[in-house]
Amino acid sequence: MATRYDQKTKDEVVAFIQQHNEEKGRGGQSAAVKKWDLNPITVKSWLEKAGVETPGKGGKKKRKPGRPRKEASEKAPRAPRVAKVPKAPKADAGDVVSTTLQRMMAIQSQMSALQSEYEKLKGKL
Repeated sequence: MATRYDQKTKDEVVAFIQQHNEEKGRGGQSAAVKKWDLNPITVKSWLEKAGVETPGKGGKKKRKPGRPRKEASEKAPRAPRVAKVPKAPKADAGDVVSTTLQRMMAIQSQMSALQSEYEKLKGKL
């Protein structure tokens, strides 16, 4: 069940966080969460309501304001994935030749598929 905190406790936690951050540069919110056994989201909401600047998601860069988003048509098309052809296991000369021939045929079929795809895309230009 959710616990309701009085305004005095909220103010005390916010003041502790601000003091901790002034002294050590950061870590006040985490220290308060441990000290009072609070939910970090609750503490963050108290800080936001008190007008204290809180960091966003770590490492996630925000898009600069005024910079337009790229449209879907501006994005470059992805190249199709090409299946990996397994390497031939060590065997006698006859097996190596037949395996190599099979690999070459598989690669040639992939190349022809890519060539036809290229021709289709070229025709759309």
